Amino acid sequence: MNMLRHSLRLLIGWLLVLITAPLTCAAASDSAGPRTVTDLAGRQVEVTVPARRLVGIHSALSLLCYMNLAPQVVGVEQEEKDPRQWLGGTGRSYRLAHPEFSALPGIGSQRQIDAEALVALQPDVIFMGWGTPQAADRLQQQTGIPVLMVHNGDLTKQHHRFEQSLDLIATICDRRERAEQIKAFINASLNDLHQRIKGHTSSTTCYIGGLNFRVAHGLLGTSRDYPPFVLLKANNITDAITPPANLVKGRFSLAAESLLKADPEIIFICASGESLVRDDLSHPAFAALSAVRNQRLYRIIPHYYAASPDTVLAETWYMATILYPGAFADVDIASTADRFYRFFVGAPLYREMATLFGPFAPLNASAVGNTEGGPSL
Repeated sequence: MNMLRHSLRLLIGWLLVLITAPLTCAAASDSAGPRTVTDLAGRQVEVTVPARRLVGIHSALSLLCYMNLAPQVVGVEQEEKDPRQWLGGTGRSYRLAHPEFSALPGIGSQRQIDAEALVALQPDVIFMGWGTPQAADRLQQQTGIPVLMVHNGDLTKQHHRFEQSLDLIATICDRRERAEQIKAFINASLNDLHQRIKGHTSSTTCYIGGLNFRVAHGLLGTSRDYPPFVLLKANNITDAITPPANLVKGRFSLAAESLLKADPEIIFICASGESLVRDDLSHPAFAALSAVRNQRLYRIIPHYYAASPDTVLAETWYMATILYPGAFADVDIASTADRFYRFFVGAPLYREMATLFGPFAPLNASAVGNTEGGPSL
């Protein structure tokens, strides 16, 4: 019965996609030529549409890939040519799905974009994912190429920024149908999630540790308003703790005393910080945590500040099987994750992600034996 309800929800969601697509195609067929648009920073920029030769910098490349525009990308940052060069580069779904980016011309680094290289490539437009409006203006002046600021957003508080960015890219690149498909897919997925947990409550206290921000962190690297927890209405202990002023997109280092006092019943560990978490759990105080003693530790696959909707949705579904086991008993996390990866980047990447980080799975805090597909704590 659960499987039937799940299938009906997905069917309804995809019907919405099919219904809205024809309506949006007409909107996308506006006349070609110069057009003044307003970007996500409120800047007014003149662009010739539809743009065919594209560059995405400062994380905007992922949005272009979700919009099925990877074949039109003409150059990439050095970090995208070799993602191993930077923290957070490994395991980005859009990059794993497009190994051909390694062969594209370089346009400098994230810290120092090469304006001359951009001029030589002659893209029609440059999409910039983070930075200041002044930096966008400066790059536009240096290159004579329109620079549009977009925002990766997330699936909670910044969801509207993500959708606005899709709409802007759709307008510039004649991809209205794909933008509407993405929005409908996400809405159908979230509706399915909310219908499943409707009427269920999870008073179980939980915590996420091992999150990276700027540098790698161990058990105390955590987040307030963590998107998967927010979507699941989970009882995240850090939401009740006064955070420091210098949050990095919600992430911060929790004081050890606060974690020990809150003593969460379930701890999720981000695989990017797993080795540091393992070191932390060798200390007797952390080893005495209830989640450790009761073996309620679970690995999750990392995402970059919640800006990867495919991995975020997969993680949310896995967490749901732990926090609401009855409502998600029919979920096979490997096939569910691949459904999200196929939709957003066109490739079933769960096995590759599990090879890189270890699978979504319980962790053995005693370090006796390895969990299949990844290291044990």
